[in-house]
Amino acid sequence: MVHVTAPRKRLFHDEHFRWGRRRMQHEYFVLMRARSQHHPLLAWNQSGSAFRKARPVAVSEPVKLRLGEPVPAKPIMADFHSLPAPVVSSRLKEVLEAADLRGVQFIPADVEVGDAVHRYWLVHMWREIRCVDREHSDFEDSETGLFMLLLDRLVLDEAVLREIPLEERLAFALEEHVVYLFHRTVVERVLAMTPPPEGLRFIPVAEWGASSAFR
Repeated sequence: MVHVTAPRKRLFHDEHFRWGRRRMQHEYFVLMRARSQHHPLLAWNQSGSAFRKARPVAVSEPVKLRLGEPVPAKPIMADFHSLPAPVVSSRLKEVLEAADLRGVQFIPADVEVGDAVHRYWLVHMWREIRCVDREHSDFEDSETGLFMLLLDRLVLDEAVLREIPLEERLAFALEEHVVYLFHRTVVERVLAMTPPPEGLRFIPVAEWGASSAFR
């Protein structure tokens, strides 16, 4: 079913919500790929089932990835690519690692690009937090209600997040939908890189939606 807001009945409530509980909406950002046809998507070149579970993964060798469809005619490898899990360059990995992100594991990944193999790092964000404010977000739920088929507008449940120490939620994945969130302090570290990182962008939660990939 689609969650629909009734504007007239909730006008006062929404106004109170907008002014009184919007702080975390501006503290978190959604990590997305840059709007470029030259930065390829990535795909598994082996089984990736172990990384779909919300727990750390033991690995003894780099995971194997390849370019995903559609493959650009002249692919440009950047600092960030989407698996859709984040896959980052070594220099971006160093910045993220220095932020001491709890619940995040950096897995070496070999990306096959033509005859070459590039070393990247899969950012396995195994900490998932169920924190979508279902009253104020717009989404299409699954039949079970365990996950969302579509998330058009995201509002974070700040009551849930306040119960978790900040150092435990600097970066996490939504449990309800495939969305990767980073706190503004981490975003500031990344955007301060010289030269600036290529292939990514951070969208404030308050501005993010299902159509963000096309804007």
